[in-house]
Amino acid sequence: MVSVKKTRPAKGISQQRIAVIGGGVCGLTTTLRLAENGFEVELFEAAPKPGGRTRSFLDKKTGEWCDNGPHLLNGAYIATEKLLADCHASNHVTWQSSLKLSLWDQQRQYFSLGPSTMLPFPLALLLAVKSMPGHGWNSALAMLRFNLAVKSKQCSDRCIASLLKDCKAPDAFIRDMIGPICLGAMNESTETADAKTFGRVLSESFASQRCARLGWFNAPLQQALIEPLVQQAKHSGAIIHTRHRVQSLQSFDDKVMVDGNRFDACVLALPAYASNRLLGQDGECETRAIINIHLWYPNHPGLPEPFIGGIGTQGQWFFDISSQMRQTSPLHRHLCAVISAVEAEVDHDKLLEQIHREFSCLCKTNCSPSHTRIVHEKRATVLVRPRDMKPDTKRIINASESPVPGELPATIEFAVRRGEKAALDIIKSRK
Repeated sequence: MVSVKKTRPAKGISQQRIAVIGGGVCGLTTTLRLAENGFEVELFEAAPKPGGRTRSFLDKKTGEWCDNGPHLLNGAYIATEKLLADCHASNHVTWQSSLKLSLWDQQRQYFSLGPSTMLPFPLALLLAVKSMPGHGWNSALAMLRFNLAVKSKQCSDRCIASLLKDCKAPDAFIRDMIGPICLGAMNESTETADAKTFGRVLSESFASQRCARLGWFNAPLQQALIEPLVQQAKHSGAIIHTRHRVQSLQSFDDKVMVDGNRFDACVLALPAYASNRLLGQDGECETRAIINIHLWYPNHPGLPEPFIGGIGTQGQWFFDISSQMRQTSPLHRHLCAVISAVEAEVDHDKLLEQIHREFSCLCKTNCSPSHTRIVHEKRATVLVRPRDMKPDTKRIINASESPVPGELPATIEFAVRRGEKAALDIIKSRK
């Protein structure tokens, strides 16, 4: 993790004007850290509000602020935790006291991965995997072999499926453990997902009892994350422009021009495909879609857990949003199903019917939803791929979302870390 500390502004820093293009989590993080360190910062966001893909929307029928889809946090979200603390927003995340990964399938119904807190964590995790229904020592030993493989040099330039084959991992272990984690963390299947990045996800997420837990936002992202970031950045002196899509970016030896306005440096905090367009560069960026299916039910008991992973279901993760938002007696229970790694067009009506049936099985109820909404993010994430990374110029720092093997995948945490690093690069170059 890159750490940016507040420092006393160096002589002349107050005259340094920095432009940040892109008002998502990365751009807001960069803006905040630079403003804290005495730079004059202006952020340019094309949308009416900052937030990028972490913005929330108002559902007019229910009057509820909703996210495009729910987010799970894990032990790898170290920089996000610190950022929230610096913005006095740590209370907007609910963390498990210890890891419990709840799962469901038609045959076994509910079961979970829940390592004991009374044992050293590696041993506790091993025994927890072995004790899951449908598993045993074969799965536990496969976990050991796979853990060693993703930490070794042999994982370079390999997909996860290839590594699992070498490890002779049983189908049950792949189906119940590796497959769901891969989809949730990397938004693609084990057949294409990079093993080196997946190894990093596992090493940071399962490093200890404290890291190996899950968390979720207990307020809409606009309130829980974006507004605290915006307020803290403005309090530190930053200027945030919305409804401003940058059309022109020119770099010179002594300046950078953003739509005709002079700055000393510029940070690009956009998805790679958007940065490429602005820079006039070629380059394809492979992306995957995510579909979030929101349903509101009257007088509904809700899920038995705040979130549940589905095995053999159309929905991959099922969330009780009302429970996560701490609504004790909601008039309309808000549930959401997430489908990752979407590559083809889908029939939304048929999808909605299937997800409703799965919620009925999960909750053992037959009530019908009073309202539904489907959010299809066609470019939800830029996938981890090898890239010829062009070096930053003297005046332009490229903090685009373009993860390469070994980096974390495109998540909120990756956005925060990119923002921290971009700010640190600017600070070091201007001393």
